[in-house]
Amino acid sequence: MNTIKKMLWQMLGRVILDKALLRVKGPTILHISDTPTSFYPELNRLLGVLKPNYIIHTGDLADDLKLQLRPSLLKNYESALIKLIQIVNRSSAEKVIFTLGNHDNLDLVREHAGRALVYEDAVTDNFQGLTISAAHYHEAALRSSKSNRSDFNLYGHDLSLRSQRTNDVYYLNGIEAMHLIDLSTGEVFVITYPGGTDSARLNRKRMRL
Repeated sequence: MNTIKKMLWQMLGRVILDKALLRVKGPTILHISDTPTSFYPELNRLLGVLKPNYIIHTGDLADDLKLQLRPSLLKNYESALIKLIQIVNRSSAEKVIFTLGNHDNLDLVREHAGRALVYEDAVTDNFQGLTISAAHYHEAALRSSKSNRSDFNLYGHDLSLRSQRTNDVYYLNGIEAMHLIDLSTGEVFVITYPGGTDSARLNRKRMRL
């Protein structure tokens, strides 16, 4: 894809996938976090292309609504939540995990979760021999990881702990980017969010063509 086409796709809110991603045989985990509602249609397309075996969302499921700051938007949040859950639950993923953030409503997520597994704080699980800890806050993920000697730590919320690899342990911030983890090799592929995602998270108007 040439540079001009990449710029257009970014401005139109499309995810650009490296060709190497399409060759990953997996099994795979897709990690996302702090998703604004404008991203949902592209997430739906992305899941259809990548077909991850597992989906882990580390909280703030409708991040543009800022429910903690604007509780009057609870109905809007519920409507958005239902759309997101429908998208991930009808995907081909074997397991869907939500670790909730400060802008989520635990009762509503549990009510509409369907087959998705919901965790208020952190969760650690084993996937194809790799131990993965996930939480909205990196502190919670690391606490869980310390007890379980995790290979991967997944989180979101803010950029206070950037994505990095230290002593063969991964720390992956889902605000910076999405991550596709190849469980057969342990390789991590970084997927850039579409243009306008950060602006949507902050309730800024998307730039128009």
